[in-house]
Amino acid sequence: MNTAMAVIVLLVCSDVIYMIQGRGILNLRCRCPKVHAGGVNISLIRTLTHYPPRSHCSKEEVIVTLKTRGPLCLDPNGKFAKILIERQIKENQQRQNQRSIETPHTTTST
Repeated sequence: MNTAMAVIVLLVCSDVIYMIQGRGILNLRCRCPKVHAGGVNISLIRTLTHYPPRSHCSKEEVIVTLKTRGPLCLDPNGKFAKILIERQIKENQQRQNQRSIETPHTTTST
């Protein structure tokens, strides 16, 4: 019984170590080891994700997911990436303004 319990504990510990290395639950590294300096066709962009510097990655990262291929890292200091980020911020602000306009305000009568 003690040998079986020792094997189970060893397996659990090895699984925990495997997950801590960033392959399981958390990925504690930069997502863009190299960046694409140029632009891409805007019609091919499916999503845009902007990551500011974080505790585990000191770089700002801009990742676009293309319809034709997977993710592509853009240079966050490049003109194209800055335009995309500004555009996304404006669209998010417009959505928030639309939601606040569409939300009915209730009034209480006295």
